[in-house]
Amino acid sequence: MHGRYALPLVVALSACYTYRPLSNPEPAPGDRVSAQLTSEGSRELADQIGPEVLHVEGDVLEVDSIGLNLQVREIESYRGIRSGWGGEQLHLPRQAVAGMQERKLSVGGTGVLVGVLTAGLYAVYRVLGGPGLFEGGNGGSGGQGR
Repeated sequence: MHGRYALPLVVALSACYTYRPLSNPEPAPGDRVSAQLTSEGSRELADQIGPEVLHVEGDVLEVDSIGLNLQVREIESYRGIRSGWGGEQLHLPRQAVAGMQERKLSVGGTGVLVGVLTAGLYAVYRVLGGPGLFEGGNGGSGGQGR
């Protein structure tokens, strides 16, 4: 892999996300959201998503006055058990949703993680024999020989 692609790849692979309250009253198509279901909503949707589901995470496909259509990525049970989904579509009626949050990039968390990963990659590079930051291009120490 070319060196100029390494840092953007590290950033993309190590991005940290958090869930925060919606910034708008309604999610927009394309937003990644986590919907907390009411206990009644969980029971009503059990035949589609399984029993005792507390959270449904996915990408918003469409929002209307009745509810929203999601492309489901993951569900979480009341016991904290997560199950990945392959993007199946699900209609969530408004009355089945107790609350909703949207996924946002955590700039601080991502920055710290990228810094740690970059330092680790540099350390591995040095151990494998790459030149240091203060060494000349030929691997010399930068000082003059006698």
